[in-house]
Amino acid sequence: MANGILRVEGLTKNFGGLRAVHLDLRVEEGELRCLIGPNGAGKSTFFNLLIGVMRPTAGKIRYRDQDITGWAAHRIARLGISIKFQVASVFEPLTVMQNLLTAAECRFGYRDGRRRAEEMAEVVGLTDRHEDAASALSHGEKQWLEIGMASIAEPALMLLDEPTAGMTINEVEKTVGLLQRLNENATVIVVEHDMNFIRMIAKQVTVMHEGEVFAEGGMEAIEANEGVRDIYLGKRKHFAVRQ
Repeated sequence: MANGILRVEGLTKNFGGLRAVHLDLRVEEGELRCLIGPNGAGKSTFFNLLIGVMRPTAGKIRYRDQDITGWAAHRIARLGISIKFQVASVFEPLTVMQNLLTAAECRFGYRDGRRRAEEMAEVVGLTDRHEDAASALSHGEKQWLEIGMASIAEPALMLLDEPTAGMTINEVEKTVGLLQRLNENATVIVVEHDMNFIRMIAKQVTVMHEGEVFAEGGMEAIEANEGVRDIYLGKRKHFAVRQ
């Protein structure tokens, strides 16, 4: 697409006298974009503006060349935009399959929804747990289940807010493979703080600082950027790595 799948122009959100977000950003169809920045950089506010949870103070949001600025969340979701928040919000009393089927039925109906739920259980590695209650899953498994629920309706654009938070190293590595697989059919934007994860998955990185785009580029260029290092660690040579 000439203008990318997502383009924001002068997107601004003020809270009283505080300007939380003011940025221009373009994401191409099929990208896997990583969005990083220190706490308070405006990343979560940006996501909330994209999905219609918040209304911008000024600026435009264009999705596939359509102006969706200020649209209600349910209208935006119907366009094919989905989000997975940082804290998993699965239905814990329900089984893995019931969770996936609940997410699938709205788009596919019961029969096709069940087929899609079975396929997604395999994609997220939970086929052996499909009859277990979500409450019995590990933290990482709950995260994978919610990623599956967010992607089961075949969105064109997926927003993932810290999908590896609290995961073990092995779980992070599995999540990398999962997101790469989902990226074959969807554009993915990931907010993360775990720089090891970013190094494994990033093709293009956007650094936010004080609500604005501070830098963009490949991971090697971002890590070599002295201004980015100063934002995170002053004059130290390497980014922090979450343990």
